[in-house]
Amino acid sequence: MSAVSTRRRVLVQLNSAGIGGTEFNAVDLAAGVVEHGYDSILVAPKDTFRPGPSLLEVAKERGFDIELFDRPQSTFEGARTMRHLADKHRVDVVHVYGSWSQRPAYWGPCFLGLRPLVMTIYEMKVNADTAGAGMELIIGTGYLLDGIQGRRGGVHLISPPVDLERDTPNAVDDAPFLARYRIRNDLPRVVIVSRLDNDLKALSVELAMRACSQLADTGVQLIIVGRGNAEDRLLAMASAINAARGRPIVHMVGPLADPRPAYACADIVVGMGGSAARGLAFGKPLIVAGEFGWFKTFAPDTEAALFRNSFWSDVISPQPVADLVQALEALLCSPEKRINLGRRGRIFAAQNFGLKQMSAKLAQVYSRALETYGPRHWLSDIPLELGFLGRRFTSRRGYRPLMLHSPPVQSRHL
Repeated sequence: MSAVSTRRRVLVQLNSAGIGGTEFNAVDLAAGVVEHGYDSILVAPKDTFRPGPSLLEVAKERGFDIELFDRPQSTFEGARTMRHLADKHRVDVVHVYGSWSQRPAYWGPCFLGLRPLVMTIYEMKVNADTAGAGMELIIGTGYLLDGIQGRRGGVHLISPPVDLERDTPNAVDDAPFLARYRIRNDLPRVVIVSRLDNDLKALSVELAMRACSQLADTGVQLIIVGRGNAEDRLLAMASAINAARGRPIVHMVGPLADPRPAYACADIVVGMGGSAARGLAFGKPLIVAGEFGWFKTFAPDTEAALFRNSFWSDVISPQPVADLVQALEALLCSPEKRINLGRRGRIFAAQNFGLKQMSAKLAQVYSRALETYGPRHWLSDIPLELGFLGRRFTSRRGYRPLMLHSPPVQSRHL
């Protein structure tokens, strides 16, 4: 470990204080870079905190507090807030998650290259108009590398990490979880851990409910962990399915600060992005869910393409429920296949998502930023900023303030 005198401090702005894949990733990486000489200060917008399980619990377990700040209403206010936080904690680097946080950091604590700016975009698309060329850019999706190489600031692929010591069935006991939610241990279990938001996530959850309803005769149980703006609708749908089938097929357990028992009890995991990667780490057979009704089983002949797309797809299947029923049936009827795919998935996760490897990569990005970022890098993004402001002022809709945090509809996070 680095000497105390050489340690650096990083201001990490989280998208939200709620539970989500990107937020989990940010906290895990903040913990992971400690051994590389970086101490992270975690901050998040206050209005994203809700009572109940939250990211504050996740961070506390890993030795962090999250400082909540009032969300500014403009770029100017956001820059002032970010500058205050950076000065208060005497940070050396500013790391933002999501392109909507870039400009307040750029005009605030990183003004004129005072501090290097690092941005992570764990989204499925990168807009050149929102990704400054001077900063270090981190992405989590392989195919995005194709169109954004050659930037002054560099592009780095850091997959959403999984903690291979924590994310394993041997690390948790799923019995209390099963008992609490009255989930039978003698019937097969399909698990989804996801935000229940209409954007990106809810459709695949709804289709999984329909597929499991059709497979009721197998005894299958669908366990759904999470919350979001589609939660009430999905709860109503789950109640209707359970009533029609005369038994609890769908278990809606709500959000969990620690979803590991859900993964541990799974016979099959259905998911996308970071949740899919975590399912592999638990040694579970995985069916990847796309955004618009598409499902594909993780297997030797599909793993490379699924990984390149970060376990996501925008393909629209003409018969998504039938596709998922077929994929689930193939796994439910073959314990041997489930075991073999689970073992292969665990090895794949260890090779491609391990927290230690991803943390080492992030530490290298921080070091590069500290060594190279300066006034020239900062000034190289002035044309982009002026163009952005010009488009805002000349828009037919009139000027809209630039937010420090994302609007209520979530962007496409992993």
